[in-house]
Amino acid sequence: MKKFKTLNKVTLQQGFDFLSEKEPAFKRILEEKNYDINPFSKKSGFEGLIGLIIEQQLSVASAKAIFKRLKKLVIPFEPEAFLKVDIQSFKEAGLSKQKIDYCSGIAEKINNKELDLNSLSQKEDSEVIEELIKIRGIGDWTAQCYLMACLKRLDAWPSSDLGLVVAIQRLRGMKERPDYLTIEKISESWTPFRTVAALILWSTYDKE
Repeated sequence: MKKFKTLNKVTLQQGFDFLSEKEPAFKRILEEKNYDINPFSKKSGFEGLIGLIIEQQLSVASAKAIFKRLKKLVIPFEPEAFLKVDIQSFKEAGLSKQKIDYCSGIAEKINNKELDLNSLSQKEDSEVIEELIKIRGIGDWTAQCYLMACLKRLDAWPSSDLGLVVAIQRLRGMKERPDYLTIEKISESWTPFRTVAALILWSTYDKE
């Protein structure tokens, strides 16, 4: 059984130390926030993945409200129970038709044994991404966030995330928003703690 280094109190501090040396602005942010950085954490498996799909292109507050309503509809929060809920109830909870399709598709894949989310914990980051993006409704952002929030991997990097883009623009004093390639290039020196870098950057975006 493979053992991956995951985010915990010890590795979070290691990430802070490493990134403070690589990026002086990170040290300043961490000191301003008294090293109090919120984790991005979700349950692994079906519940966490559905939560991330709900969050696609929505504000954190809107996504939380929809997910809370969803939890009241799907009891227990498992694929079989999800598939028993009618589409109208999902719509009333705030889910779009497209996201209902995506989530139902994932539930069906798990039910039919075509998808085993539990097995992802034993796979390399790149393998997890490769497997998840094959699924309809899951792109790089959702796959990277699954690595980060559900599997607690240390080097996940959802480079298309608007919060990260804006935070990096401010961090580097850029006149225009950086594109994907620029974000990737900038993040290279933050490996193997890009998850921690994302948490630090999000902390500056969310509070403003």
